[in-house]
Order: sequence, then C-alpha cells, then structure tokens
Amino acid sequence: MQITGRTVLVTGANRGLGLALAEALLARGAVKVYAGARDPATLGPVRQRLGERLVPVRLDVTSPDDRRAVAEACADVDALVSNAGLAPAGRVLDTDEALCRETFEVNVFGPLELVRALAPALRSRSGAVLFINSLAGLVVSRSSPVYGASKAAQRMLAMALREQLAADGVVVTTSHAGFLDTEMAKDVPYPKASPEQVAERSLAAWEAEQAVVFPDRFAEMVERALLTRAREALDEPQRLMTSLVAALEREARA
Repeated sequence: MQITGRTVLVTGANRGLGLALAEALLARGAVKVYAGARDPATLGPVRQRLGERLVPVRLDVTSPDDRRAVAEACADVDALVSNAGLAPAGRVLDTDEALCRETFEVNVFGPLELVRALAPALRSRSGAVLFINSLAGLVVSRSSPVYGASKAAQRMLAMALREQLAADGVVVTTSHAGFLDTEMAKDVPYPKASPEQVAERSLAAWEAEQAVVFPDRFAEMVERALLTRAREALDEPQRLMTSLVAALEREARA
C-alpha cells in the first residue's frame, strides 16, 4: 500500500498525534488529507501552514449525522486513519457509567461505524485503514483501565476488519503506541515518544501492510515482553508494566 496519491481522512486531526499524522501523510505524498475535528475552525492556522491539500471537516466520531455527512462530502476518500480517542483516568469502579459509555462510544463504536460508512469507497478503491491504538489495549493499565478496555475491544474489531476486508484489497493496520508527548499525556511522568516519531513509524508499517506496529521505544519493550514473558503478562500485567517503565526510565537516564 502506497500513501502517495491517496486521499486520506484523519480523525482527531487538530492536535497531538492526529496533527502529526496529517502532516506526515502530506509529506509522504497524499494528494489530500481531510482533517477531522469536532470544531474545524481550530484547524485554520494549520491549513494556512500546510496549504490547500489539508481540508478541515467537522467530525465527531460518535455522531451518526457527522459520520454520514463526511461519507457523503468526502466521497473521494480511499484511506482512513482512525485516531480520535478518549482516555479517562481512574480506577474501574471509580469511573461512572456515563464516562465508561462515552469512552467506548469514542474509541470503539464511533470508529467502527465510520469504517462501515466508508467501507463501500474503501472496497472499491482497494483502500486502507490505520487504527491508532495503545499499549493499554494489550496490557492492563493501572491508571486508565477503562481506556485500556476500550482499546482492547478496538484491537479485536480491527483484526476482524483486517480479515473481512482483505479479499477486497483493503489493508488494515493497528499501531500500539506507548507514552506520547502530547497534551493528553501531559501529566504522565515517564519518558515519552514524540508524535512525529510515532506518526512516521506507524505510516511506514501501514505502507508495508503490517498487521500491527509498535512505533516507539517503550512499545518495542512491551512487544518483546509479550513474546518472552507471556505468562507474567497474562497473570501479573501490572507488575510487568511497572518493571518495564522502570527499565525505560533507566534507559532514558543512561
């Protein structure tokens, strides 16, 4: 799959990793990037900087009306980067039902329904989908377990979509990133990867048609641990993650 010549829709594109992905897509030769945001006006300065190939569009992934409007207005889309997400902090029983449901709407049901809306175009053009997931979707998170649960669900759906859409030539890739240096993770005290690095590695894996990518150093450490410490990952995942974070900190200080 080549990004050059593609028309790509990026959700949550007005800041952080979403913005880095939009910029990287244009640099890799996308002819147009539809930048989805709840308030497209926030992309005004970005459009001035990146030019007319970046097209802001209103998109709340949880809104059926927005999804329908985007599918109609962006009929030339042949690739989707599903990046918009919600990451509430707090222990499971301390997170109220409304926030739990909102998290799954943003991270699971909204992205799934957006793919459903775009599926005819993706199939007809042998398109592609990139899901921006998280390590929390693979190993339980102590600080954001509801977020992790939603990302685990997203991963299962992404893998199922990869299998279902393969016959139509649609490439589906999932990127499991670690700690990112973004506004969303401003209070995370651990070493963080830059959004630009994660964007570049994720897009490279997408073009290589990989099923999954671990796009930063901490993600690489978790990937190796899942292969070599599988029993610990299954039985004592929080202990495993604590040890890996400590190793990441030691590496950063070295």
